[in-house]
Amino acid sequence: MRNTRWIYRDMESNSNSKLNIDRDILNLLNSRNITKDEEIYSFINPSLDNIQSPSLLKDVDKAVERIIQAKESGEEIWIYGDYDVDGITSTSLCYLALSELDFIPKYYIPLRDEGYGLNKDAIRYIASQGGKIIITVDCGISSHSEIELANSLGIDVIITDHHEINNGNPPAFAVINPKRIDNEFSFKSLAGVGTAFMLMLALFEKLGKREEIFKYLDIVAIGTVADIVPLMEENRVFTKFGMEKLKRSHSLGISMLIKKIFEDYKTRKFTTYDIGFIIAPIFNAAGRLEDAKRAVELFIEKDHRVCSKIIDELLTKNSERKEIQELILEKATHKIESKKLFENSVLVVAEEGFHHGVIGIVASKILDRYYKPTIIMEIKKDEGIATASCRSIEGFNIIEALNSMKELFVKYGGHAGAAGFSIEIDKIEEFSKRINEYAKNTISETSLIKPVKIDISIPAYKISYDFLEKISTLEPFGFGNPSPLFVLRDCEISGIRAIGKEKNHIMLNVKKDNMEIKNCVWFNSEDIFNEIVTLTKVDIAFKLKLEVYKDRYQYKMYIEDIQLPQIKENYNEKYYNLYNSVFPLETVIYTRKKLDNNDLKLVYQDNEVDLTHNRNYLTTLDNQTSYLLLELRKNYNYEFKVTIKDVILKEENYNIHLVIDRDYEFNSYSIKQNELFRDIKNFLIGEFNYNSIQKKTLASIFKEKKNSVLVASKGRGIDTILETISLYYKSLEERVLYITDSTPNKRLLNTLEVSDEFTEGYSFYIVDKEIDYSLLDNKRALIISNKKLELSNFNDIIDEYDISNNIEIIDNFSIEQEGVFSNILPIRERKLLLERIKIGEKVKCTKDILAYI
Repeated sequence: MRNTRWIYRDMESNSNSKLNIDRDILNLLNSRNITKDEEIYSFINPSLDNIQSPSLLKDVDKAVERIIQAKESGEEIWIYGDYDVDGITSTSLCYLALSELDFIPKYYIPLRDEGYGLNKDAIRYIASQGGKIIITVDCGISSHSEIELANSLGIDVIITDHHEINNGNPPAFAVINPKRIDNEFSFKSLAGVGTAFMLMLALFEKLGKREEIFKYLDIVAIGTVADIVPLMEENRVFTKFGMEKLKRSHSLGISMLIKKIFEDYKTRKFTTYDIGFIIAPIFNAAGRLEDAKRAVELFIEKDHRVCSKIIDELLTKNSERKEIQELILEKATHKIESKKLFENSVLVVAEEGFHHGVIGIVASKILDRYYKPTIIMEIKKDEGIATASCRSIEGFNIIEALNSMKELFVKYGGHAGAAGFSIEIDKIEEFSKRINEYAKNTISETSLIKPVKIDISIPAYKISYDFLEKISTLEPFGFGNPSPLFVLRDCEISGIRAIGKEKNHIMLNVKKDNMEIKNCVWFNSEDIFNEIVTLTKVDIAFKLKLEVYKDRYQYKMYIEDIQLPQIKENYNEKYYNLYNSVFPLETVIYTRKKLDNNDLKLVYQDNEVDLTHNRNYLTTLDNQTSYLLLELRKNYNYEFKVTIKDVILKEENYNIHLVIDRDYEFNSYSIKQNELFRDIKNFLIGEFNYNSIQKKTLASIFKEKKNSVLVASKGRGIDTILETISLYYKSLEERVLYITDSTPNKRLLNTLEVSDEFTEGYSFYIVDKEIDYSLLDNKRALIISNKKLELSNFNDIIDEYDISNNIEIIDNFSIEQEGVFSNILPIRERKLLLERIKIGEKVKCTKDILAYI
C-alpha cells in the first residue's frame, strides 16, 4: 500500500442544535467552526444579504467619492492589474462595472517579465497617456516607492489589494485591504477580485444601483476560486451565486467560452472543480506564456467574431501550456528517477528550457507523486541566473528554510507552503546541498508520510441520493471548505481493472451490507495496481459525487486511498448511526408514466422495499433507502409514509422525487376501552411496559377520572403520557389542546393542537406553563409542573422512584462500550438488558433508563 497515514478529524456535532439536520452534516460544519444554529442556518442557506457593507472596509467611501468626482471632472481612470487569474478577473470586473456607469476606463496588465505589481515604467506610461487615477487590483500594498512616483506625477492611487501588509500602508489616496487592522469588516480573506468587487459594490450602492452589480458575480467566482482563498463567508457567497451565473454570463466572451468547452452547459451544475481545473487554466495560460491582456479582452469584448478569435487563441495557448507542462514534468521525473534524487529529503531539479510560467505547476505535481518538498528551476544561461518555484509539505516551512540561507539568493519570497527565488547558476549546487542538510535535520519521519485527512466514517446506506443532496448544502467546496473525505470500513472490492488511455487509473466495485457501488474510480493509481488486485477486504477513503447517466442519478465514489482493514467494526456504531437518522429523507425513482400521490404505499419485503401505486407494483426503492427503512422498522418499530415532491420529465423517463417521512398515524379498530389502550401502548412503546409514573398518571386520569398535577423530572417519559392522552381522545374524534411555550415532538403534534394560551372548546387540556388555572374549572386537564400546586379538585402526582443498586447511571452512550443500556440500542437489546437488571445483574445505563423504571 502507499506510504500514507490516515488522520481522523476530531469532530463532535452540536448536540444541542434545534435544527433538523443530519448528525454527520453537523459534524462537518463543526469542523469548519460553524456551531451555532444561526451560523449553521446562514451557511446552509447563503444569501446576497449576508455580504457585509463595503463601507466597513477602511477608505472605501473615500475611494467612491474620488471616483465619482473623476467622472464629474472628466478625469481618466486606469485599472492596474496582475497577470494571474485573480488579477485578470479583477481588472475585467472593474472595467465592465465602470463602463456600465458611463466611465471610459483604461487598463494596464504587466507582462510576466515586468514582474509582479506596480512598476515605475508603467506608471510613467499611464501618466503620459493622461491618467489621473490608478485603481490597483490584486496588487499595490507593497509598492511604496512606485506610489510616491505616482503622487509626484499628479496621479491619485486607489489600492484594492488582499496581500499581507508587511511594511505599513503605502502613501496612496485610498488603501482598501481586508487585512487592515482598522477595518470594521470582519472577514480578512477576500481574494483580489473580492476586494475590487467590494469597491464596485459601494460605488453602485452610492448611485442607487446595488442589485445591478451582482450580474458580475461569475467573474468574481472565477477569480476567487483560482486564487485559492478560503471559501467561507463572503467568498462562499460570491462563489455560490457566481457559479449559478456562469451559464448565462453577462460577459459575452465568458458565455461563448462556456458553450465551447462544456457540451452540457445548459443543464450543468457548475462546480469549483470546473473553475479551478478547466476554466481558470485557460486564462492562466495567457499570463504564463504570453500576454494576460488577451484574457481581459475576452471578458470585456462585445463582438461575437472577436470573442471567437480570442477563445481559439486562449485554447491554443492552454494546449501549448499543457504540452510544455507535461514535457517538463516528464523530464523532471526522469531526472529524479535516473539520478535517484527521490532518496534526498528535498527534490531539486534545475534545467535549461524549463518555462518559468509552468514550473510551479510541475513542482506541485512532483510533490504529489513523491510527497517531498520540491524545487523546480529554470536555468537562464544568458542571464547567469536560475528562477525557481518551490512547493512544500506539511511540517516543513519552505520560507524558513530559504531564510536560513538567504545570502545565496538574488531575491526570494513566499510563505510556508510555496515560495520562489532567483539564484546565480554557480550557486545551485551549494543550494541543493544546504537545503537537503537543513531538511534532514528538520523534517521528521512522520512528516514524510502523506496525511490523508478523514472527515467521517459512514455506513454504506448513506451513499445515497438523500445524503448527497444534504452534502450539497455545504457547497461550494474548495480551500477552507474542502469536499468531505469519507471512509467505508471493511468492505469487499471486486471487478478491479485499469482504465484510461495510459491505463493509469483503477476502476472497481465496492460492496458492503449487500449494497454495491459500481465503477468507483481511483485516479493515478497504476503504481499499486498489482497489489490491489490481490485484495478482497479493505478500508476505503473516498469522496462522493452525484452524477447523471441516461437521466438517472448515480452515486460515484472517487477513491483517495485504500488500506487493509484497520479498525474492527463496532457493534454499537451501526445502531448509533441508525438511531440518529434524520427524516424526512428524499429518494428518486424512474418511471415511464407521470404519477400522483393517490394511494402511494410502501410494501416491506425481506430485503427490499417496494412502492405501489393504486395497489399495483410500481418499483423497488434503491438498496440504500430500502436497507435504512427495513433496519429502522426492525430495530425501533418505525413506520413510514411516502409522498411525491416533484415530477420531472426527462428524455428517457420521469424522475419522480419522493419524500419519505416517519408515519405517526395511529389506527385502532378496538371498541372496548381496555383494548384501545392496549393498542395505544403497543403503538407508542411496543413490547415495553408503562413505567411507574406513567401508570400513576394515566390511572388518575382515566380510571379515577381526576384532573391531575404531574410533578416529574426530565427523562421520565412524560411525552408518552401526553401521547397516550392525545391518541385516546383523537380515537374518539375529540380535540386536545396543549398549552405550552415549547415545540412538541412530531408524533404529539400529529394528534393535538398547540397554543400558548387557553381557548374554549376542547375535550381535554394539557398545560405545562403557568396560566390562570381557574380557567380549567369544569374542564378535563393535566398540568405538568416542577412543583406541587395544591389546586382544589386536582390530584397531585409526585414522581418518586428508586434506582436499584445494580443500575449505574453514566452521562453518555459510547459506541466503544458494550452492554450499556440506551435508547440507541435496538429493541431486542434493550429488552435483554432490562431482564438482566430485573434479576439483579449490574448494568451501566444512560439516563434513558429513567423512562423504564
